[in-house]
Amino acid sequence: MTERQFLTRIQDLGGPRDPKEADRWAVTVLLALIHLLPDRHKRRRFITQLPGALKARLLDEAPGAVLMDLNAFLQHVGAGLGTHASGGERAVRIVYRALRAAVSPGELARVEAHLPRDVAGFLRRQKETRVSQAAVK
Repeated sequence: MTERQFLTRIQDLGGPRDPKEADRWAVTVLLALIHLLPDRHKRRRFITQLPGALKARLLDEAPGAVLMDLNAFLQHVGAGLGTHASGGERAVRIVYRALRAAVSPGELARVEAHLPRDVAGFLRRQKETRVSQAAVK
C-alpha cells in the first residue's frame, strides 16, 4: 500500500477530508504507538512495515519508550491533534483500521504484544466499520 492509498483509506473510514489533515492524523497516531514500544529494535521493525514515505519521516523520531495506559495514550493523541481524549480516540480508531489494511496481521500482532495490555486490547477490538463524522470534531 502506498502512503497516498493509506491516507485515502483514513479519509474513507471517516477521517478528515483534507489529505494534509489525514497525514497529520496518521503521523500523530503512529508516533504515539511508536512511543509505546519498549526498545529501538521494535520501533524500527514496526516503522519499516509502514506505507511509503511515512517510514523515512518516522525513523528520525527520537528513541525512548513512554509508559502510558489507554486513557493517557488517547489523551496524548488528542493533545497532539489539538483536541480532547475523545478526538484522540476517534483518530486512533480510524488510523488503526487503515493500518490493518497496510501492515500484515503478523506484524501488527508483534506490535500489539509489546504494548500495554489495555492499549493492545483496545486496538484489537477495532473493526472495519465507519466512524461517524459527527462523533467528535
